[in-house]
Amino acid sequence: MQMSDQVLTEEELQFLEQGSSQMLPETMGKSMSSAGLTTHESARLKKVIETNAQAIENRIRKLQREEEKNWRDLEVVRRHAAIIEEGRTRTNEKKLADQTVAQTKELTRQQNRARATVQRQTNMEQRRRNEFAQMREKQVAGEEQRRTSQDISRQKKMNDAQIRLQNSERAFAIQRAQLEARLKVNQEKASKLERMREQQEIERQQAEQKVADVESRLPGLEEQELLSLQRLQNSRIVTLAALEELESSLGSKSSVTSLLRSKQRVQDGSSLESPGRISSRTLPMTPSLGEEQSN
Repeated sequence: MQMSDQVLTEEELQFLEQGSSQMLPETMGKSMSSAGLTTHESARLKKVIETNAQAIENRIRKLQREEEKNWRDLEVVRRHAAIIEEGRTRTNEKKLADQTVAQTKELTRQQNRARATVQRQTNMEQRRRNEFAQMREKQVAGEEQRRTSQDISRQKKMNDAQIRLQNSERAFAIQRAQLEARLKVNQEKASKLERMREQQEIERQQAEQKVADVESRLPGLEEQELLSLQRLQNSRIVTLAALEELESSLGSKSSVTSLLRSKQRVQDGSSLESPGRISSRTLPMTPSLGEEQSN
């Protein structure tokens, strides 16, 4: 709680003082005049006095409690003030320590800056000396490298010339070998073609001889075929005549007649096929056969 809530206000204190000052004369007057009162009035007066006394005691206890509260609040305020003061002291000490540390850091920074400046100057001087030495070394190395590159260039040119000479000789040898191989292949092709022409000529002559032999045999075979056809026609006529006589004697529905007629039909079919085959054999050979073989 705050101080305003724990301490009595001035109006409450004045009211308590006025009440106590008014109650004391009344009680004193009534006690002084109690000698002429009845028993009932004495009891009432006693009760009033006791009530007033109890109220005064209550007000006294309340004042005591308020006083104790005030003292406690005052102690709390003192403690808070002591804590605040201690905090201020610590803050001041911290500020002083921070200032000391800052001054120390600034002094160290200045010393480091001065040392860095000296070191920078020393490094710059050393860098200049190193750069001069490196430049000199580079010049010497450059001259040496130029001489080396010139030697290498001359050697490379000589090697390239030698390689070109070797390549030209190799190419000439390859071309010559290719020409010889082509000539050899052409010769082999020509000889092979000549042999093929000779073989074709021999085969053509043999084919012509075979054709001539077959053509010489054709007239005799045709005469034999004509004779065979005549005999076949005569035999068919005789067979038909015999079948007609057999049908007239046995009847057309006889099994023997039917069997003979079926055989006759089979023979007629075979005879019809045979002339076709014979005629195909007797066809003259196409004149282009000899020409194709000769080609």
